[in-house]
Amino acid sequence: MVRRIVVLGGAGLIGTHLCLRLLDEGHEVFCVDIRDSSASPLLRRVSEHPSFRFVRHNVVDPFGIRCDRIYNLSAPLSRQHDRVMPVEALRTDIWGSMNALEIARREHARVVLASSGDVYVNGYRENITDERMPRSYRQLRAEGKRAAEALHRACRVQYGVDTRIARIFNTYGTGCDATDQRVVMRMVSAALTNRDLVVYGSGEQLRTFCWVGDTVEGLVRLMEAEPGDAMLTVNLGSDHEISIRALAEKIVALTGSRSRIVHKEARLDDLHRRMPDLSAARTRLNWTPGTSLTEGLRCVIAYVEKQLAADSLASMSWVEVH
Repeated sequence: MVRRIVVLGGAGLIGTHLCLRLLDEGHEVFCVDIRDSSASPLLRRVSEHPSFRFVRHNVVDPFGIRCDRIYNLSAPLSRQHDRVMPVEALRTDIWGSMNALEIARREHARVVLASSGDVYVNGYRENITDERMPRSYRQLRAEGKRAAEALHRACRVQYGVDTRIARIFNTYGTGCDATDQRVVMRMVSAALTNRDLVVYGSGEQLRTFCWVGDTVEGLVRLMEAEPGDAMLTVNLGSDHEISIRALAEKIVALTGSRSRIVHKEARLDDLHRRMPDLSAARTRLNWTPGTSLTEGLRCVIAYVEKQLAADSLASMSWVEVH
């Protein structure tokens, strides 16, 4: 069945791949984002697609689109955004959710909220009670997403809106700008230009990295799962752990880089371990990530090589090109 689907935050990494997946399935897609569509290199090729509509809009402001499905992937643009503009970051999570839920209520649409694995780690410094202490990026993200989750539960109970929640852990893939500061893209870009790969602290922090296509598959399965009495909530991510230092070493090896791995002072909010429990996704959605880290990194490396080559060509003069 062809559906009319809204993807909020559609110019981001996951949103881009989700839009492309939904278009391939024949749906009509409305990609809503505060950024221009050019922020996603992969969306440029579908800008003229007859079933694709790009709507440049800030989700904190009310909007209206007739639709059957809403994927709410809206989030602050970066850690710097959270730190410098914390009120705006919280508005994105809370007001953006309220506006999306209002559309869902009016249109009888189904909603999937992209929450964060950070909701589990908000209490790691709960013994600190001095309110003068600065709130960390993770704490701010957790509080915003917890509030958004509460709004979705409330709208389900009070208004009967069909809502589902995906708590997303570290996701990586193609489609970002080469200057993206998420760890995988940052390290790959540095390795391909033989710059230092920066590791904060000892590098023994354990993380998991899920290929973006696998995350999108989980989101689609969550959206299309049969409705139940309780709101379906699942974790989406990888359950293969690797230390940040080992990730850097792997990227250097795969790129054949001459980069050094250098250590800087540890971040205050850097957890030692962050791995999702995928049991609900396996049981309810029959979903597990299928792309190995090595396979995914090779795809990212090939993508960034093309991006860097295109940027280099664009910076050349006519004489240099010819």
